[in-house]
Amino acid sequence: MSPLHPQVRHLVATLATRPPAAPWEVPITAYREAGERLAALAGPPDDGCAVTDLTIPVRRGSVDARRYRPPGQTVGPAVLYLHGGGFVRGSLDSHDRLCRALCVRGGLGVVAVAYRLAPENRFPAAHDDALDALRWVSEHAGELSIDVTALAVAGDSSGGMLAAATALATRSGGPPLKAQGLVCPALDATMSSGSVDRYHAGPILTREALAWSYDQYIPDTDDRRSARASPLFEENLADAPPAIIISAQIDPVADDARRYAAALAAAGVAVDTHEYAGMPHSFVLLTGMLEDGDHALTTFATGLAELLNSG
Repeated sequence: MSPLHPQVRHLVATLATRPPAAPWEVPITAYREAGERLAALAGPPDDGCAVTDLTIPVRRGSVDARRYRPPGQTVGPAVLYLHGGGFVRGSLDSHDRLCRALCVRGGLGVVAVAYRLAPENRFPAAHDDALDALRWVSEHAGELSIDVTALAVAGDSSGGMLAAATALATRSGGPPLKAQGLVCPALDATMSSGSVDRYHAGPILTREALAWSYDQYIPDTDDRRSARASPLFEENLADAPPAIIISAQIDPVADDARRYAAALAAAGVAVDTHEYAGMPHSFVLLTGMLEDGDHALTTFATGLAELLNSG
């Protein structure tokens, strides 16, 4: 196993003083509350953008959303952002610092979406919410001051799966996307990547926790082999939007990112990849303690901006 970065070792030692309970050992509400508390590890929020809460109608009701606007921007490129959390937890607040940084550092409008969570809402509920929200944002681009010709979808971890699946879905009648951004994406619900076993013990994400998360959202194993649930199973990636992919080396889903980047490139899709040595899953949410997390977040924001602002 490759060595952890010294800052990660310090983080792990700090967390070990109050080790979190396994998700299956506590009520789902307690697990979600514990995830919200981790937001403090992202450092102080960037106040350099305007923030407004929204409600977006979807096919089964509505979802909460949050809009971020760069200072002084009238109409510009934008990103629909889908948070991680294993489909079970995560919220607008848990990823608020990340979205603020994406907005300010990339000069991008951001619309973050709080899709429905499992196990109350199983597959394909979150997928449907993501696609419906993207369509709504595209249809209301004018009032949101968004350049509809410069729109991207992005997400981290489970949100990375939703972003990749949404980007593929838009090829057949959805809003045209200029880019997709994936951070530590979980792209194979069958967990066939070698990294799942190499880094089964984490830190941050373990094989057992990953398997539990898939059980909550996609309990039907046949569904897990569909390209919608596992974008790595998509045989035709032609015409997928250009991608920037940020990944961590010490991560059970590290090979998901590598495999998908290779598949996109083989299909002729432009892809920019950045794997951070010694970093764990979701390290971009730990920017208050990990310098590489902060660097990766800037790389992600500026990389998306370059794709969206390109001719």
